This record gives sequence, C-alpha cells and structure tokens, in this order.
Amino acid sequence: MGKPHIGEVDYLRVFGLITIVLIHAWGFYLLMPVASPYSRIAQELGVNLLRFGRQIFMFITGLVLFYNYSGRKLNLNRFFSRRLKNLAIPYVIWTAFYLILKRSSGMLNWTGFGGFLTLWWQNVLNGNGYSHLYYILVAIQFYLFFPWLVALFKPRRPGMTAEIIIGLGLVLYALYFYLFEVRQDLVGAAVAGTPLAGIAGWLFLYKDRLLFSYFPYYLLGALAGLHLDSWRRWLQDHLEVAVAFLVIAASLVISEYFYYYRRQGQPWALTISVFKPSIYLYSLAIITVFFQLSFYLERRGFLRWLVSPLAANSLGIYLLHPAILFIFNSYFWNYVHLPGFLLAILEPAAAIVISGAISTLLGSNRYTRFIVGEAGNLRNSFPWGKWREHRAVLHGVGRES
Repeated sequence: MGKPHIGEVDYLRVFGLITIVLIHAWGFYLLMPVASPYSRIAQELGVNLLRFGRQIFMFITGLVLFYNYSGRKLNLNRFFSRRLKNLAIPYVIWTAFYLILKRSSGMLNWTGFGGFLTLWWQNVLNGNGYSHLYYILVAIQFYLFFPWLVALFKPRRPGMTAEIIIGLGLVLYALYFYLFEVRQDLVGAAVAGTPLAGIAGWLFLYKDRLLFSYFPYYLLGALAGLHLDSWRRWLQDHLEVAVAFLVIAASLVISEYFYYYRRQGQPWALTISVFKPSIYLYSLAIITVFFQLSFYLERRGFLRWLVSPLAANSLGIYLLHPAILFIFNSYFWNYVHLPGFLLAILEPAAAIVISGAISTLLGSNRYTRFIVGEAGNLRNSFPWGKWREHRAVLHGVGRES
C-alpha cells in the first residue's frame, strides 16, 4: 500500500501554479505603455517578487518522490514508464504545439516536414519550444537522476544537512550570478581561445535548464520528504522566525530593485534573475512560510473543493496556460477593453480556469489522456470523486496527511 497523501502539498502546488500564471500574464504588461511611473513600479515589483513558482515545484518534486520511494525497492521499469507517459510524452507533444503556434504568428519558420522535425528535435533537447517548457526538461533530468539519488542521499542529521545544503546553495548562486550573468563578458574574454570557451558559452545559454542549477531546492525537498514529521514540527515551532526571515528577504529583493535597477540602471534580466542570492534566500523563505500556511489550510479543508482539481490538473494548466494567454493578448483584447487593474486579475484567472477545463477534458478521455498525462483525470479531481474522502479527512479518519 502507498503512503498517506500529503494534503498540504496540494495547496503549495496551487500557490506555485498561480504565481507562475501571474508572472506570465503580467510579464506581457511590461511591454505596454503605462500612464503613471508608479504603475510601472508596481508591475515590475510584482513580477520580481513572484519569481518563486519553479522553486516551489522543484521542492515539491523532491519532497514527494523521496517521501514515496525512500525505504522501499524502486521498480525502475514502473518508475520510468510512468514518467515517460505522464511527463516526457506530453513534453514532446507540447513542444511541437508551441512551435506551430509560433509559426502561425510569424515568430519562426521552417521548410517542409523535415525542417519541422529538425527544429522540433532541437527544441526538445534544449527546452526552447516556448518560454515555460525549460522546466519540464529540468524535471526530466531529475527523474533520470533520481534512482541514484534516492540510493545515496540518506542523511542521518537532517538539521546539519539542511544547513549545509542552504550554505552551498548560496555559494552556488553567488558564483552563477556574478560569473555567468553580471561578469559574463569578462569570463567569456578570459576563456576565449581555450577549451573552456565552449563550456562557458554553453553554460551562458543553458544554465537555466540544467538540473545542477536548481539542485538545492530538490535536495531540500528530498530532506523534507525523508523527515516529514520533523519538518512539520520545525515549521510549527519556528513560524515566527520563518516569517521574519521572509520579511527580511523580501525587503532585500525590493531594495535591490530600487538601488540597482531604478538608480544604477541594471539590466532587467539581472534584476529578475532567479540566480540572484537574494532571490534564493527569498524563495527558501517563501517555501517555508507557504508550506506552513498550506498545512494550516489543509487541516481546515479550506477551499478543498477548488484546490484538489487545480492540483490534479497542475501539469495540464502549466502546459496550456501560455497558449491561452497568447490568444488573449493577440486577439481577444483587441475587441474587449478593461481597466488595467481588472485585467491584471481577470486574465490570469481566466487562463487558469480555461486551461484547467481543457486539461480535465483531455485527461478524462482515454484517447486524449496522453496529451496531458495524469493531469485532468477526473478520478484525481475532488469535485467529481473525492467528497467522501474529504469528509473523512475533516473528521479525522481515512487518509492522513
């Protein structure tokens, strides 16, 4: 029998999903003129402070896999066949879909079916099919590495291990940010004409889609999954510290925005880089506080009727929502005009609802389920099949989280 479901992960997953959709929606607005400089500041700070969605999902992946598979024999055939069906196949399908979507809008072109296949295969390998597909490529790398990691990563002192991971992660992102982003030109010039030039150029291009680049989040999630009860107790005992850490980290990110971007003229790409040490600390603080918030909401069943289907369809929504936003921004808003503040709320919400509905329809049909994997399977969605289970949870019986 499998282990009890971790209910708070559903809430945490939905938090991460919403922030990702918000960033992709609001990022488009940064290209549009605004009436007030304060509106632009609000937009930019919103995008800057919401750049933790991928980190949440990476933490969740590490937690769930290590929670489910630690202490038991891993059936490699079953493990990889499930990941092939539920992630790799949807990834190659949606890579093709977004290439066709970009061609329809004149963003790229190819000659003949052979040209399409060549371009498609290149984008499958580098995750460039669309701006969000890099994450799926990183997740596939983690799944390939997981059998070795679950066999080797067995820390006996979780507290010390967490401190080491956090410390090494801070060093990693400091090096990444300053060597591969801030001082990229100097590093490139220093290794020019040497065997390291090709490696450096490759890292400059693809560092954001390498498993190693996000390893601290996966490992911290793995540590939480291995010691879930201890993790929950630590959060309950140190919530005030975690909130204070979040306030400090958020203040640091905001201060850097005003000083380096607004005052010093730092490039926008550097300002919102997920490899900034401040963003790393801020993301860890967000994960810590949001996990405890998710634990609180799960225990009270708050909006469980909504959270369960969104969590069950999170992959489908992730894959679909950029296409919905593309249609909105390319066609729909040419005929419908809304105030900016209302648009910033309604567009992301509509993208989530429409993407979730399409994911549910695709996932509930055995002939189309392969397009979104397990996402959208009606049996995984609360409103259609989990009312009795939810009532049992609320009354303290049935599955435990």
